Amino acid sequence: METSHPELILFSRVTLVRSRMKNLGLHLYSILVAVVTLGLIVSGAAVANQEGPYEGGHRAIGGVVVVLVIGLGFWLAVTKTHEWLRQLGRAAAAVTIADAGLGLLAGPASEPASPMASMAHAFLAPILMSLVAAIALATSRSWQSAPIFLQDQGWPPLRGVARNTLALVVIQVGLGAAFRYGSIGVMVHILGALVVVVFILTLVVLVTLMPEHPTLRPAAITLGVVTFVQIFLGLTVVSMGSAKANAGVAAAVASAHVATGAVTLAATLVVALEVWRNVKPAVQAAAKDQELSS
Repeated sequence: METSHPELILFSRVTLVRSRMKNLGLHLYSILVAVVTLGLIVSGAAVANQEGPYEGGHRAIGGVVVVLVIGLGFWLAVTKTHEWLRQLGRAAAAVTIADAGLGLLAGPASEPASPMASMAHAFLAPILMSLVAAIALATSRSWQSAPIFLQDQGWPPLRGVARNTLALVVIQVGLGAAFRYGSIGVMVHILGALVVVVFILTLVVLVTLMPEHPTLRPAAITLGVVTFVQIFLGLTVVSMGSAKANAGVAAAVASAHVATGAVTLAATLVVALEVWRNVKPAVQAAAKDQELSS
């Protein structure tokens, strides 16, 4: 009978603790970057509304975001982790640089800005926040353990619903940016919102109908709550319109609506990743049953 080696056991435990500490550091740093990026989005919405001297603060936050995201990408590049996670870090850095360049092309709020550059600038910031949120998820403690699998119930396929919902939310964020800069009317944005809400509610209901899951169900419920807040803010913005008496309140609500839209996109991506990781497609189950019966 082989005797145990306390030194090897101790070494493996120390290695595990070090690995978890590194992931914890990355996780907390990613959350910090996401929060600062959300602040960038809020300040950008305030600049778009031209309510007060927010442009200097927006550019200052943008500089901080550039430094933080490049630091995050470098940290992921030198850390022993999955290649797809490193690619997320490189993608976040690329989006940050592109967004900063578009911000310079858009020009100061006091001068005539390029509408296309302004729209693209406003669109890329939520994309960046979502990428950082995905990195925070992938470095969380739950993703360091083995996935807890659930079986897809069949139709509609949950992975397909999650993928399509994410694509529609990305499009809706783009429509929101186009509406803020006058490229489309409000009805296009509202119709897009109705379609997105149907898909998000379908995704949330499908997840909640599945057996209890420690990470997937809370993520879906969070997405549902954020979506309802976003609907409320959107309806408030439309109802207030451009009332001069409530210009300050309208600008604050509009900025909150923009920020919550970015959070909705990030939450949708988190749910989609959780579905991708933890839900087995029904076709795999059918193939396995056929293999067992043959």
